Amino acid sequence: MKTNLKLAGMLMIVMLISGVVFFRDMPEERGITYRSLDANNIRTYVWDAGMFDRGNGGVAGFSWPKESNTYAIYFSGLWISCKVSDSIRVSEGYYNTNFRAGYFDFLTQSPKGFDDSLYRMYKVSPQFPNGGGDLDPWIKWPVNQGAPWVDVNNNGVYEPPTDYPVMKGEQNLFCSFNDGYRDSLQSLSATLPLRAEVHMYAYARANSPCADAIHYEWSIINKGRSQWTDFSAGIFSDIDLGTSNNDLAGTDSALGLVYGYNGTPTDPIYGAIPPAVGIVVKSAEGHSNNRADFASRWRCPFDCPTDSLEMYRVLHGLRISGESWVNPYTNQATKFAFSGNPVTQTGWRDSLPGERYVIIGSIFGNVPSLDTIQFSTTSLIKRGTSNINSIAELKNCVNSVINVSNNSENVPAKFILHQNYPNPFNPSTTIKFEIIETGVVSLKIYDMLGREVRELISARLTPGIYSEKFDSRNLPSGAYFYRLQSGEQVKTMKMLLLK
Repeated sequence: MKTNLKLAGMLMIVMLISGVVFFRDMPEERGITYRSLDANNIRTYVWDAGMFDRGNGGVAGFSWPKESNTYAIYFSGLWISCKVSDSIRVSEGYYNTNFRAGYFDFLTQSPKGFDDSLYRMYKVSPQFPNGGGDLDPWIKWPVNQGAPWVDVNNNGVYEPPTDYPVMKGEQNLFCSFNDGYRDSLQSLSATLPLRAEVHMYAYARANSPCADAIHYEWSIINKGRSQWTDFSAGIFSDIDLGTSNNDLAGTDSALGLVYGYNGTPTDPIYGAIPPAVGIVVKSAEGHSNNRADFASRWRCPFDCPTDSLEMYRVLHGLRISGESWVNPYTNQATKFAFSGNPVTQTGWRDSLPGERYVIIGSIFGNVPSLDTIQFSTTSLIKRGTSNINSIAELKNCVNSVINVSNNSENVPAKFILHQNYPNPFNPSTTIKFEIIETGVVSLKIYDMLGREVRELISARLTPGIYSEKFDSRNLPSGAYFYRLQSGEQVKTMKMLLLK
């Protein structure tokens, strides 16, 4: 958690940009909206202005475990940068933000939508098509703003409940924002805007494998008339694992990971076994041949960027001086600083526990007008058997979390049992089904007399789309029924075995 000592230290680097202190709290009158994600054991807050992991009123926002009132991250934000005709452009969420809800109009080359109440943070769930609480009904999902959706009847018209939002988790967020509003700068960046429009989709799954995680998908559109040169995008995060002044950080280029961990075996808030927290760059699309990832950690005031030039350098994998990071163990320049292994105590490792700030992202190269860059990130947290073992456990979970995210289909909107395929069949067929709630699921095969001949599934499953192969060996030809039960929901269908 933040302390007065931390605030005092950070205020030393506060700068006045156009007469605005970038550290001021986010005023509610600006109309910036947020929603929480707490489907698993993380609770965080995501804002419609390119920032997340921040609570209302300028307090820490990434809580784990979610009911414990203990925090692992104080603030996170999207950073983007490029050059336009050799002029540096930077926009970022850095405690406050250059972004505002809305869109960037290509024809007029101006930002719009901030004064439109329809441009805000939206939240939907597959279990609640009519909304409720802080959930929006599916019918309000802003497909006209770019929100992803499933066109079930393939007519190009959003018609819920037949059509429905893309829902990769039990909780799903969307917002559209842009960096065109520069009338009241609230950060370190004093540059002209990139003229970027950003569509953010985020989700949380109730049963995240291996580690609790929050997933983010970013679509960044060049709405200006000029090409972006050397475009880069990244996620900045102020890591505070319990107490904020005893942390360390590191990177792992093989995993595309930046992480923070407790520099001492015991944390005054988390106790004897503090967790490790990390951010992963999962995937990126658009000019991927030119893509180069980067990650680093800072200690303020030594490494923290204090103006747009330094931010641009950081977003291109450099030190704030413009020099490359150099691994002292190999004497090689690198874009992944402090990439040693604290678990095995080898390589270039962080030292002197204290405040830690991290960034991870990708350099994409040149982006023509109206082109789109897409990249995905995941924030995850894991507790091991010690502060150091928590790092090992976190790293062990990265691939599991990424694989589920990259392969995840929508959390189904309805309980569905599909017709088996092929049908008729011999000797085997596949039965596909969709469930919308976590619970014990059974899938059984019956003959025409109602006798059970095979139990294919009897297990506790999470919401998702499943398929099960049925092998009919040792069964005679004829008609059979297959029955799916999930909680109180039951469906039965007929299939034909021909030998």
